Amino acid sequence: MKSQTSQVARSCRIREWAAMVQECRNRPNGMSVDEWCRANNITKANYYYRLAQVRKACLDSIPSDSVEHEIIPVPMELMHTESVSTAVDSNSALMDESFLDISANGMTIRVTEQTSGFLLKKVLGVLAHVE
Repeated sequence: MKSQTSQVARSCRIREWAAMVQECRNRPNGMSVDEWCRANNITKANYYYRLAQVRKACLDSIPSDSVEHEIIPVPMELMHTESVSTAVDSNSALMDESFLDISANGMTIRVTEQTSGFLLKKVLGVLAHVE
C-alpha cells in the first residue's frame, strides 16, 4: 500500500506532466514532438512515458461502475433500406465476401458490398451525434 506522501507526490507529478503534455499539444504549427522535446530539454521517450502515465491516471480516476453501455434507439424510418438488386455470378459466389469493419466506442459496423448506401449514411449520421 502506498503511503499518503508518495500518493501526493505522484499526484503532483501527474499534474505537472499533464501541463507539460498540454504545452506540447499547443506547440507551434509545423513543430514536431521531437523538436518540442529538444527545445524543452526532455527526451522523446520520457515525454511519451509521461503522456502514458497521465492517460493511465485519467483512466484510473474514472469509477468503473460509471461506464454504462446504453442502447440507443434508432427510429424505424431510418431502418428502411432502398431496394438493391444484386446479381451474383458463379465466380463471385466462390470468392470470400469482402467487407469493411468500422469500430468506435466498443461498437463495430460491418459494411459489405450488399450494404445499402442509404442505410450506411443514416447509421453513420446517427453515430456522429452519439456522445
